[in-house]
Amino acid sequence: MTTNNGASSSEAETVRSHLIAAAAESRGEQFGLDFDLIAHLCAYRHEAVDLAAEQLIIEQIAAHWTRGWQPAELVRQGRLGCHSAPAARLVALAVAVDHAGRRSVTMHQRWTAQVESLDLPRVRAGLGLAGQWVRDERLDRTEVVAAFVDVLGNLTYLPPLDMLLPPPGTGDVAPPTTWFADLFGATGRESDPLLGRIRNMLAKAESTTFEAEALAFTAKAQELMTRHAIDAALVQSGAPNRHEQPTALRFPIEAPYVEAKAQLLHTVAQAGRCRAVLHVSLAMCTVVGFSSDLASVELLFTSLLVQAQTAMDDAAQAAHAGTRARTKAFRSAFLVSYTSRIDERLRQINAAVFAEVEADQGAGFLPVLRSRAEAVDEFITERFGELTSRKGRRSFDAAGWASGRAAADNAQLAAAHLDPGDLADAG
Repeated sequence: MTTNNGASSSEAETVRSHLIAAAAESRGEQFGLDFDLIAHLCAYRHEAVDLAAEQLIIEQIAAHWTRGWQPAELVRQGRLGCHSAPAARLVALAVAVDHAGRRSVTMHQRWTAQVESLDLPRVRAGLGLAGQWVRDERLDRTEVVAAFVDVLGNLTYLPPLDMLLPPPGTGDVAPPTTWFADLFGATGRESDPLLGRIRNMLAKAESTTFEAEALAFTAKAQELMTRHAIDAALVQSGAPNRHEQPTALRFPIEAPYVEAKAQLLHTVAQAGRCRAVLHVSLAMCTVVGFSSDLASVELLFTSLLVQAQTAMDDAAQAAHAGTRARTKAFRSAFLVSYTSRIDERLRQINAAVFAEVEADQGAGFLPVLRSRAEAVDEFITERFGELTSRKGRRSFDAAGWASGRAAADNAQLAAAHLDPGDLADAG
């Protein structure tokens, strides 16, 4: 009996088992490629190895959709988890081939939009990706087989993730076993005019060259987010919405300084009535909360990260070559200190808004906010079980610490520091 490429079934099965064994070895205690196994695979017919590797990779891609992974996350994992750039590109190519083989009616619109945003290679459905990739990469045979093993080792042993987006095959309807909630719905990011105003304010904060102005725009955005949440709670206190439940978003945390950036996300999530869980091995955070709060957290975190990076770059450019502002220790301390001060300021803004609303309208919103916080906590416990809380490592670079605090503390966080026309334009 032969396969469709002329290989015997026994040869195909043998090659397949050797690829699986080599992939397992690559993720063993030594965590590296076993070139004795790779040399053994190189002795088989190229076509047989290519076909077996291609089939295994496509199988793994499809399996991960049912295990909670999303296209952008798998492509990113290819970059982070593979030992070489060609192997990472093979993962992206495999995602593209998988997508090309599916009917659009079986995919949620957000799934399709995410794939289109990745700028993946143009491919046709069906087998043949390995041959295309080999031709494009122009590697020698050992490098080709090593990349196959690398990709399989990377993909095969990924942990399952929570299903945040309906996988292909379910269309626009979430499977009954998931806890998916569409953030792009009636209360989502694209349709809420207040979130549009907040987005515009944060864009101004990112673009201004004046730290005082940037922080004031950021403060006003946080104030609007808190008022928005309180208004929703006041409405719910009169007519409770029993159907709205917490949901989640996953955030990639890009190196360097993953822990420091994750701490900033944790800080913003807490201020936004959400909770963040760091997946250390994957450099991702899951943030749980109610949909409008999650949308606000995403906007504010992204903006603060941009502002922090700008402030760090400015400090480095102003410093002489070889000075501390250019070191990793300085930058790590900068981010930790920046986050600490942002935490203080966001708490101050929330407390001021709470006090003002309570004085004007009473405390009817507080039980609703507490109930929502309890729902988020219950959701976290249900999905993640017992979690370990830890603070990021404190850096002892005093100059970096002082510079980070100054970047977050350069101006009073109050709308009074802005021209009234600027705030009107931001809306």
